Amino acid sequence: MTLQIKRLQAPLLPEAKNLLAVCFICLTAFNGLIFLLTLFTAFRVNKIADRKTTFAQLVNGETIYISEQERNWRYPAVIQKVVSDWTTLTFNWDDKLTGTNQPDQGIQVGRNGRIPTNTWFASLLLEPEFAKASLPKIAELVPTSFFSGQLRSTTIISYLSEPRAVRPGEWEIDMIATRILVDRTTGRDERIPFNRTFTVQAVEIPRSPLGKDVPLVEQKIYEVRSSGLQITKMVEFNSQQRR
Repeated sequence: MTLQIKRLQAPLLPEAKNLLAVCFICLTAFNGLIFLLTLFTAFRVNKIADRKTTFAQLVNGETIYISEQERNWRYPAVIQKVVSDWTTLTFNWDDKLTGTNQPDQGIQVGRNGRIPTNTWFASLLLEPEFAKASLPKIAELVPTSFFSGQLRSTTIISYLSEPRAVRPGEWEIDMIATRILVDRTTGRDERIPFNRTFTVQAVEIPRSPLGKDVPLVEQKIYEVRSSGLQITKMVEFNSQQRR
């Protein structure tokens, strides 16, 4: 009887064999983890490999490369163009509607403000609430002499930085520009620095359900927003902070 009790109290395996079993379990778990990491890496590689590069021919006969990218990915040149377009549309003023000899009567802003038509189209590149807050301030910059044809305004962009990604689908870009106001009656000009850092955000690319039958104004709106980008913030450019 005493012999049987001693046999039951004895360990199933010698101490050295218990340590060996623990090592075997750890090694198996480690190999399992490596296997899962390998599967994850293979999945990511296959996902990247599936992004095919191909060709597309435009209606004008030009052939271009196209490739699949993330939903919020944008070419740096497209981001720069949005900032450049907003600046020139906002501050290049003529008393004629673009492409015509018709006088530009402007668009009413608030009770007393008025802005050139192209400036209003430029506001479509701004985030809606940002545009709502900005338009009255822009209207204050437009003298009434513009609508009588006395004043003309042009903008020269001398520097546009490469876009800096601040988070997925959002970039910052610096611009150094000069606004030139010319009084047509006296020939005098005024040069105003316009140096800003823009924050640009990727948004959905709007598509008209009417296709080619869309009215001209609506067509222009879709054209302005065709990059799928909008400006959400604009601050004074500080070159010292960028060094």
